[in-house]
Amino acid sequence: MIDKNSPIPVYYQLKEAIKGKIAEGTWLVGDCIASERELSEKYEVSRMTIRQAIGELVQEGILRREKGKGTFVCEPEVKQKDVMSFTDIIKRTGKELQTEVLAMEYIDTPKKMKEILNFDKVYKINRLRRVNGEVIANEIIYIPKEISGELDKETVIGSIFKVLEDRGLLINHSESEIKAIIMDEYYKKLFEVDIIVPLIKTYGTTLDDENKVLFIEESVYRSDKYILEVNISRREGILK
Repeated sequence: MIDKNSPIPVYYQLKEAIKGKIAEGTWLVGDCIASERELSEKYEVSRMTIRQAIGELVQEGILRREKGKGTFVCEPEVKQKDVMSFTDIIKRTGKELQTEVLAMEYIDTPKKMKEILNFDKVYKINRLRRVNGEVIANEIIYIPKEISGELDKETVIGSIFKVLEDRGLLINHSESEIKAIIMDEYYKKLFEVDIIVPLIKTYGTTLDDENKVLFIEESVYRSDKYILEVNISRREGILK
């Protein structure tokens, strides 16, 4: 029950109580949770407090509201906060990952990437990543053969990180630009949806421990299914 004498805000206690019900299986993915009135009576708190708790859970992607129907439990989102391959992230969630290689070419290095990659030719790998059958990401990777070795479509179905590690290369960090983009008809078809869903686009370079760029990746993710956490710290000496 809610402890109104606790220094922990009542709405936050309620949030944790609802999350606990979901974790223990009282409400499963797709289930409609109790109404505001039922929650208010059960926990003896105001409807305003109920709305605040539910509103934050909606923002966090744990619940979703459907007008005239109720509030439902969402499917857990894929969350990334460390430098990890998408393959490893999905493995940790226990979900099923499928990769479809849409195209793979050996091309002249695009002009905008020549100074970064410093090779005349690169593999361009265009992949769709499905999680439990849904398209979550479209990745386009540019990687020199001198770094990756010979590649084929079967090899790149798996983790690019693993390909590099098998060649003795250690991935240290990545540097990315992130922006929101609008879903148009092209992306509707690519992500196999009939409605507009939010998307984020990243342009990233992945580097080894000597700051050598290993590959460049341009990716688009469904941001209602994928969360990229960014931690920004203030480095000593930069601001004075």
